[in-house]
Amino acid sequence: MNKLKKLLAILGLVIYLSVSVNGTASAQTTVTVGVIGDSTDPIWELVQENLGEAIQIELVSFMDGIYANQAQAEGELDLTAFQHNAFLNSEIADKGYELVAIGNTIISPMNIYSDNISDISELSEGDQIAIPNNVTNMGRALIVLDRAGLIKVDPSKGFLPDITDIIENPLNLDIVEADPALIPQALPDLAAGITNSDLAIDFGLNPVKDAIFALAIDPDNEDLQPYINIIVARTEDAENEIYLKIVEAFQQDNVAEFILAHYDNALIPAW
Repeated sequence: MNKLKKLLAILGLVIYLSVSVNGTASAQTTVTVGVIGDSTDPIWELVQENLGEAIQIELVSFMDGIYANQAQAEGELDLTAFQHNAFLNSEIADKGYELVAIGNTIISPMNIYSDNISDISELSEGDQIAIPNNVTNMGRALIVLDRAGLIKVDPSKGFLPDITDIIENPLNLDIVEADPALIPQALPDLAAGITNSDLAIDFGLNPVKDAIFALAIDPDNEDLQPYINIIVARTEDAENEIYLKIVEAFQQDNVAEFILAHYDNALIPAW
């Protein structure tokens, strides 16, 4: 009988340990988040601290957001956190993706950079300027050039003009489309270039201090709402409690304070 009791006790301990280990494993959830480059990695490290250990974030870096959205739509990623509303809406319209924004993150300036001049007033007749070659960022870059007084775009096109919508170009600037990730390294061969802040940061540029023209950023400005970056889920996962906890962990005061301090106002909290 004593041997039987001992055997039962040992079996009970094995079962208990098995349940404990399995319970711990099942309680910890890994969520893959698609990002561009690694410029926002420090933000996600703080978000992970806010979350604790039960939810683990695994960042998956892409060079191009088009491929990140494709991967998410095909179920290879849980979330993405690189694009603004305008880019997402364009992707949905073009490709029919069932993706949805579940939380705002940041807004980043799209400024003009140059290795050859220090001010836009130094631009000359026929100078070449590179802008992103995807529809939404191209439109945003053209609006930046418009606000800088270098061109005029058709106002009826809203936030999605393209090169054919330029109605005035007094310097006959040669505006060329290029992969936004390649524009920073092409600056020595250009009069100027415009690209996304995260790509500029990845290349070692400060989007505020190194820009030769910068627009003021106000997250409450209605004109800038299309360019607020977002965390995106598949539509079927819009109410996923774990994903919403990640949004909540991102939208904390300590994250906002860190963003402003670490990126020196190059990225602005937008929630």
